[in-house]
Formats: sequence, C-alpha cells, structure tokens
Amino acid sequence: MEERKTIFSYLGQIFMFFGIMMVWMIGFCLLFGEQAQEISSLFALGNKGLSVTVMLEFFLVAVVMVGLRILFFTDLIIRSLSVIARTVWMVLLVLMTISLCIVMFDWFPVEDWRPWLMFLVCFAFCFVGSLLITALKARAENQKMEEALKRLKQEESR
Repeated sequence: MEERKTIFSYLGQIFMFFGIMMVWMIGFCLLFGEQAQEISSLFALGNKGLSVTVMLEFFLVAVVMVGLRILFFTDLIIRSLSVIARTVWMVLLVLMTISLCIVMFDWFPVEDWRPWLMFLVCFAFCFVGSLLITALKARAENQKMEEALKRLKQEESR
C-alpha cells in the first residue's frame, strides 16, 4: 500500500534532486571549471564553485522535475498511460526543460555540438543509474512483501 504524500515528501524529493545535481556540478567545477570559465555561465567562477544564480537555476530544474514526476506517476491526472509511456513522456519533458534552460540561461554555447554530446551522455548515465536503483529498490520491496505474505499464510495455517 502506497503511503500518502505530503508537501514535505515533495520538498524532500526536490532537495534530493537538487542535491544530486549539485554534487555532479561540484565534480564538473573541479574537473572542468577553469577551462570552461570563459565559455559557460555555469562555470563563471571557474573551479571555485557555482554562483547563486546557477544554483537557483538548478533548483528551478529540480522543482520542475518533481512537478513532472507528480504529474506522471501519482495517478492524480494521468491514469490511462502505461508506466513505460509515462516514463518516456517524463524523460522527454525533462530533456526539453533542461534544453530550454541551457538556451535561456546560456549554460553552454548552443551552437557547439560537444557540450550537447556531454550533456546527453551525462543525462543517459544518470537516467540508467536511477533506473537501476529504482529496479533494485522495487525488487527489495517485492521480496519484503513476499516474505510478509509467507509469514501471514503460516500464521493463518496454525
């Protein structure tokens, strides 16, 4: 049975996404910040860190991502789509959102294909990683439910 979500559950998800994005960005700052300082607003401070503006932009992305997750995976609005269709639509809209942010906030030169390739590779890596983590979590939860069902059946048979 699914627990009821509260505003605090969603805030927790927002901060989780934001935290993960910030950890990635810290790594990129340390690795590429000095070289990318002149070509990307993301790395305006070089390897010294991220500006408040960039962090707010990423926070906005986290809010949108959680909003899309609510839209596609809570059955509040969309009930007729399969889980695969919901996932595909959510991934497409997240990609579109981040692409729009790249253009609007000048995160990197949009005419250069190399940053786009790096973005897509990072996105694919994160997507596959989160898919694997979700599958492992679902498997563990299913195993717990099966064990609880076995115990319940054993208690009933006594």
